[in-house]
Amino acid sequence: MKVADFAAAVRRQLGSAVLLLGGLLFMGYLIWDEGAGGIFAILRDGSWLLLILLPVHMLVIALDATSWRWILADVPKRPALARLTWLALLREAVNGLLPVARVGGEFVGIRGLAQMGVSLYQAAASVVVEVSLTLLSQFFFTLLGLVLLLHWASDVHLRDAVLYGLALSLPILALLFWLQGRVGLFHLFQRILRRLSGGRDWIALRGDPRQLDAEIARLYRRRWALLWANFWQLLGLFAGAGELWLSFVFLHHSISAPAALLLESLGQALRSAAFFVPSALGVQEGGFMLFGTVLGIGPDLALAYSLLRRFRELALGLPLLLSWYLLEGRRLRQNWSKKVLAWEETA
Repeated sequence: MKVADFAAAVRRQLGSAVLLLGGLLFMGYLIWDEGAGGIFAILRDGSWLLLILLPVHMLVIALDATSWRWILADVPKRPALARLTWLALLREAVNGLLPVARVGGEFVGIRGLAQMGVSLYQAAASVVVEVSLTLLSQFFFTLLGLVLLLHWASDVHLRDAVLYGLALSLPILALLFWLQGRVGLFHLFQRILRRLSGGRDWIALRGDPRQLDAEIARLYRRRWALLWANFWQLLGLFAGAGELWLSFVFLHHSISAPAALLLESLGQALRSAAFFVPSALGVQEGGFMLFGTVLGIGPDLALAYSLLRRFRELALGLPLLLSWYLLEGRRLRQNWSKKVLAWEETA
């Protein structure tokens, strides 16, 4: 590794560490300021019923995996729904618990599909298209949340900020789809990264980016499959709002269905916007407190729900990351054994 590359890697790690520490401190301050005793008392009232949220969330992710499976509908070795659900949960765990700026999970998904027998180009194209459809689905889901926020909010400045943010996001979303469908996003991305990095190829996939762009374009031509994929993604987003509503029921503070839709849609949008902060620490908590104020939800209850969400992420994510680590370790050992045997045969 060149000295410049090593220095850049160190700067990135230091930046992530600073953001992580800052997020932890801000989250700790919010909990201390609102009273940790009261917040944990709310969580304690939910008791063991909160464990039900783990399989509920797995069902929500299974809907996303169903969408992904529709994108892979014409792949000869399309994985079963259970395996795709595990891979989708793993992607979420990597993006949510590791300092990878919410993109590392996508590369894990590509690698996982390739190990399940899907060709590398088909795997990468399916993830790119799936992420693009997720952005589209989340846009409409966030739009619904913004409409509800405009209905509840009495602050004129808040309404103006919401409308400006929505207007700015439209051309960005349109540009993303135009680049993928017309220009060849990955080929363009590779050229930009090579120029910025002094000729080094940062693309994780080995092969021709133009072939990947062609595969992406082919998937976009399968409009009926994409329509079904979008349907299952939207259904998963609404199911996520149902999971949030159920969480408040278990916390003995029921909220309305529209309030659950508002919190889930804008909470997800805020986490996506704060992708550079590891696990959106502090950002998620502040967002739920802000949106909860509009809905009449106290800051202690909003923080209790945010912590509950963190507990669920850890309870599901850590075992998934451990299983991934064990699988990767076994594959490395198997590959090493094959190399040793091949060397002995040629010796």
